[in-house]
Amino acid sequence: MLRSLALSTAALSVGAAALLVAPAPAAADSTATSSIAQLMVLEPGDRNYKNFHGAIWLEHDKASYNYRWGGLQCKGRELSDSSVQILFASFKSEYAVTLEYEVAEHKSKQYRCITGFTVSKT
Repeated sequence: MLRSLALSTAALSVGAAALLVAPAPAAADSTATSSIAQLMVLEPGDRNYKNFHGAIWLEHDKASYNYRWGGLQCKGRELSDSSVQILFASFKSEYAVTLEYEVAEHKSKQYRCITGFTVSKT
């Protein structure tokens, strides 16, 4: 019984140590709050649709970055139709947005993939 308890305690210690060393999932980064400079939505018939389903350029960094969703470049990071409608309404009304994104890699290239957003009046 005592040997069994000692082995169980040792196994627990090893398991706890493994949890401490395990890499944490990537946390989402946030953009600066900015107006949307451009919004692109792709449909299934578009030649780029398999790579991504849409993109946003923010006024503050439009020359350097765009933020995408869906497709092979942003696998598992889709935006719902209602989220796309909210972003379009923000663009149209010139509201500011803060995007949450994760950097994903596809074919040795990095993409900023939208995981959420906040809309605010400036």
